Amino acid sequence: MPKAFDSLQNMARKQIMTTHHEDIIRQWLNLIAAPMMWILSTLPQITDWGRTAKEFSDTHNSLLVPYGIAFSIWLPIFIGCIGYAIIQGKTANRTRDIFRTTGWWTAGGFISVCLWALISGWGSASILLWGTALAFIPTVYCLVKAMLGLTRNKETLNRTERIWVLVPISLIAGWTSIAIFLNWTPIVIGGFGSSVPDIVPNMIMLGVALIWALVITRRSGGNVAYAFPIIWGLGWLAFKALTQNPTSQPIGIMALIGFGVIASVALFTKRRPQA
Repeated sequence: MPKAFDSLQNMARKQIMTTHHEDIIRQWLNLIAAPMMWILSTLPQITDWGRTAKEFSDTHNSLLVPYGIAFSIWLPIFIGCIGYAIIQGKTANRTRDIFRTTGWWTAGGFISVCLWALISGWGSASILLWGTALAFIPTVYCLVKAMLGLTRNKETLNRTERIWVLVPISLIAGWTSIAIFLNWTPIVIGGFGSSVPDIVPNMIMLGVALIWALVITRRSGGNVAYAFPIIWGLGWLAFKALTQNPTSQPIGIMALIGFGVIASVALFTKRRPQA
């Protein structure tokens, strides 16, 4: 009997140790990947090494690229995600359920953004569009999962944590939720071929993007921090489409409609996020 009891104790200790090591790995993945997103995205901008965001954007045969200032939202996102990584990296937060259930998703999302930055900055022309488009799939999936988990359990976060945990993860989830369709549009245009006017696949992709954004905004119970970057991007897309050459009135009008619908859903949906 004592031997059996000792054996159970040893098994318990091993389980605790394994869980403890997994928690540490999760924390460090977030602590490393969060600043790496910023570093890898910024290097081509401040050095002559790599492809800048503008150069990458110029490879897109798409009418869905918003006015340049829209991309400035990455700065508060990067800063917020580093703040999130620091908070979840505290020893006191190592075994908290909310970080255990969402931390792996944020780590996966951050690492996927790093992969996207590597491909967009240094990938060869032959893999550029497909590589960045495919990298966005796990990015959006992981970050939306993390956002929904944090939103669902936001009552367990204090005021500071809501600012530095819920808000930045919601922002990056929202922005990548709309950016993924920008990346896939040139591929869809190529699939339609030259016999179909470019405006058709662009309108289709914008419509799909709006449906996706609307569904996730509703599912999040009207998470304003998730909806804001989508609204931000749509606003600058409408501005560019309606005022900058070459103009595209259908894209501009559709973006404005999406702006209004998603903003309304975010502001007037007051319920808990769905499972």
